[in-house]
Amino acid sequence: KEIIVQFFENLFNAEEVGRFNKAALNLPWYYNQATNDFTGMSNEENMVHNNIKESPYFVNLLGCEKHGNSHEDIRPFVPILQQLEKTTKRNFIDRIIRVKANFYVKDPNYPENHYHSPHIDMWDDKKDKADAGEIFLYYVNDSDGDTFFFNEPFKSKEYSIKKRATPKAGTGILFENSLVHASSSPRISEYRVNINFVFRS
Repeated sequence: KEIIVQFFENLFNAEEVGRFNKAALNLPWYYNQATNDFTGMSNEENMVHNNIKESPYFVNLLGCEKHGNSHEDIRPFVPILQQLEKTTKRNFIDRIIRVKANFYVKDPNYPENHYHSPHIDMWDDKKDKADAGEIFLYYVNDSDGDTFFFNEPFKSKEYSIKKRATPKAGTGILFENSLVHASSSPRISEYRVNINFVFRS
């Protein structure tokens, strides 16, 4: 079946956007060598195309104390969830599995039209299939470094681009967990920050 991707623009006014940006920049950030190091979800070794280019980046598992993060870290971003519920008239807060902030720094040498490892956020190894759920990707700041969405299911040997989205502050994208996607590093902007909300069905 066709996987629906919903784009929500101008969710917040300029003051609110600025508040989220400031809160994100004030978070403690933790270094990761590559995006696929964090989740173990990628299948890069089986890819046969050359468009994957990994990058170091920084993360914060908002509110996850077992990973050293404070519950206070997530508090400034609760209005994002509240606005998502108000806009969609659906419940999300009670279905949260994980909230993760991602910080990518400028890399002028990052090649155009490349992306990090295609992945999904929840994978059931026993059933060898994507877990049922949804992802909400919120862009904290305007930047280059598109998000790529792909036509093929996870663990495919090749991927073709379905859609791509350029980060714009105050914009969010809602999609099913089974939709394979990938970030990319900014070449022009000083940084790219997004917050990734993962929900069970």
